[in-house]
Amino acid sequence: MSDKEDLIYTCKLSSQLSKEEKEGFLQVFNRVFNTNYDLEWFNWKYLDNIYGDSYIVLAYDKNKVIGIRAFWRNDIGNYLCYQPCDTAVLKEYRGRGIFTKTSLTALENTKGAFIYNFPNENSLPGNLKLGWKIDRFAYLEPVFNKVRLKDETHFIDDDYLMWRFIKSPIKKYHYCQKGGEFYLLFNRGKNIYYVLGRFNGKFKDYFIKASFPILFKYTTNKTIIYKIFKNKATIVFYNNGIEVEERIPIPEYKADYF
Repeated sequence: MSDKEDLIYTCKLSSQLSKEEKEGFLQVFNRVFNTNYDLEWFNWKYLDNIYGDSYIVLAYDKNKVIGIRAFWRNDIGNYLCYQPCDTAVLKEYRGRGIFTKTSLTALENTKGAFIYNFPNENSLPGNLKLGWKIDRFAYLEPVFNKVRLKDETHFIDDDYLMWRFIKSPIKKYHYCQKGGEFYLLFNRGKNIYYVLGRFNGKFKDYFIKASFPILFKYTTNKTIIYKIFKNKATIVFYNNGIEVEERIPIPEYKADYF
């Protein structure tokens, strides 16, 4: 194994990656997360992206890819945005600053953009250490008032809905209809669903209709569920030089893990 100083880092646009580089990315990802994703998934997420190219950082020990980090193009409104995701380092190389180095490399290449993320408790300290700021905490609460649900959810644009959710090669999504509105749902097991947002009902046949779903949505208020289970989502951001006059709202449905 090479010393820390001997590791090599590359950062490329997703469309510039060779087949060998994509396969190296997938090998690390699948080994770390115990998955079996293939080029179809990679191409959907990074090449068919409706917003354009993402940035992919590869860490090498000689000719072997040992760490990966992606800054996934995922715009909000008219703002150029990236969301860090698909970060993995082979177990034998951890603790050598690879997460920090890959993050700094990606940030250097995405100047002029707004960066946002939904880190877990393990990666949150690393983000804050690099200068990220907490946008908000999000807590789950049951949906009791179906009438207010429309005002408490975002509308998902048709193009984004088609690319991100309908064409996903790895996940299937559900929907329900309430008060003339169609809601995209993420199944958490059995009959429990998270409400991701509203969508144009003409696309409903691409999704599975949920029968008598138990619905949950995100709120910024601490809920009884949080007080019992202590689970929450943390949304963070990093202004990498973009000029904004107001806060950029970050919808939960933009999260990579849905």
